[in-house]
Amino acid sequence: MVYCVCVTVFVFVFCSALLVCFFILLLNEASVQDIVQGFIRDSALLPCRIKTGQLKVNTAHWRYNDSKNVYDILNGQGTTKEQDAEYKGRTETFPSEYSKGNFSLRLGNLQKSDEGSYCCFIPNAEFDLNKCINLQVREKPRGIQEKPGSNSGVETTAERIVSLLFPLFSATVLLCV
Repeated sequence: MVYCVCVTVFVFVFCSALLVCFFILLLNEASVQDIVQGFIRDSALLPCRIKTGQLKVNTAHWRYNDSKNVYDILNGQGTTKEQDAEYKGRTETFPSEYSKGNFSLRLGNLQKSDEGSYCCFIPNAEFDLNKCINLQVREKPRGIQEKPGSNSGVETTAERIVSLLFPLFSATVLLCV
């Protein structure tokens, strides 16, 4: 009898967890903006990629809250000529990746004031792409050590889902023991 109850509880919790995962993924896909999390004084990678195919794309513009100039890539060359002063010396792109459709931006020395919407606009004769990222900046918890060269402060959707499901699964196993 106890075994049957444990199995029933386990199946119920497992199915509930799968349903929650499904809705989280569905909501994430339907979201206009992706979320990137970073820590104060670290850097965060803001992704902006397109499939180039036969298209020759070599221009992209990064803006904060649709107004501040974060970074421009014009004709395959990065430029900070019209960059807002608060981003000077804190931005990095990857020129060798432009031809592959990768216009991602690394923003360094994050501050709480950096939180907000960062949009990568790629103009093209055939289409325009406007990819927005919501950057969240928080204090780094004590005791976190990072590996050099890691993409510090970025948490993927999969990591968030696993971190939610692990305690739920553990509780179910403990109930059945």
